[in-house]
Amino acid sequence: MKTEYDVLVLGCGAGGKLLAWTLASEGKSVAVVERRYIGGSCPNIACLPSKNIIHSAKVASYFWRSPEFGITKEACKINMLGIRDRKRKMVEGLVTMHLDKFKASGAELIRGSGRFVGPKTIAVATDDGATRVLRGKNVIINTGTRAKIDPIPGLAEAAPLTHIEALELDQIPKHLLILGGGYVGLELGQAMRRFGSEVTIIDRNSTLVHKEDEDVSKEIQRLLQAEGIGVVTNTRIIRVEGKSGQWVKLYVKQGETDLVLNGTHLLVATGRTPNTEGIGLELAHVQVTDKGYIKVNERLETTAPNVWAVGDCAGSPHFTHISEDDFRIVRENLAGGTRST
Repeated sequence: MKTEYDVLVLGCGAGGKLLAWTLASEGKSVAVVERRYIGGSCPNIACLPSKNIIHSAKVASYFWRSPEFGITKEACKINMLGIRDRKRKMVEGLVTMHLDKFKASGAELIRGSGRFVGPKTIAVATDDGATRVLRGKNVIINTGTRAKIDPIPGLAEAAPLTHIEALELDQIPKHLLILGGGYVGLELGQAMRRFGSEVTIIDRNSTLVHKEDEDVSKEIQRLLQAEGIGVVTNTRIIRVEGKSGQWVKLYVKQGETDLVLNGTHLLVATGRTPNTEGIGLELAHVQVTDKGYIKVNERLETTAPNVWAVGDCAGSPHFTHISEDDFRIVRENLAGGTRST
């Protein structure tokens, strides 16, 4: 069984898989280690499945608004199982496409959990129960990020939904409370509202999507409130009680005012944290920032020779197209170029 590779990739995100397919097609020996999501977050649990769900919600919204178009509505029944299964079918097709790409390119996909055990050396506990030790002349880290759960009393114990669980719901939440007024919270909140949920969005900032221009933020809030979504801004969560899926109670400070918000489900969408702990980076001499992101220079080189990092885990903006651009940079630099971010 092969142990030495020209390029070894830890994590099958957008940048990592493109590097693997491209370099393998050029004749390099390449292996990709992935513990769960073939193709990364985007086709499995993020961009594409969320847009699938959102499209179903858009269709539902046309029904609710049908009188505006001169159409008399009769009855509309939202089938969350059907919506979820439609999404799952799409994801299954995307996974098959990715497997076909690996086969066609010649890159080896290794299913299992990998961690560094030395410089440019990764031990993999494979899904079939074996252990493999792999070495690469060049190593690419592409481990991504996950939803951040803030250290608020009672929050973790409430077992809140993240975007992953929200996209797997088989029932419409009666009242969904959403922590976070960024794009993930807004798009999922609007979708669930259009399916029939009562929705309240709670944000610590003075406006939703607070990094946008003020007029944009205000208009987005107006549109959401016009659909019946509650918005509570300038907040600080004091503590959480209950269990998401049963009942949830948020104790909130808004300025000098104390609020208590009740719901049946709780979704956390307050940011991301990197998947960099527990993978032996210190053994590979790869340093991280205070926030846990891998330290890279403008060429996406880490603090270890011939080890690179791409995508979210490198602190790049959390977008698929950014990870794809990281692929462009590393591909050219591996070939002797001087590309930079």
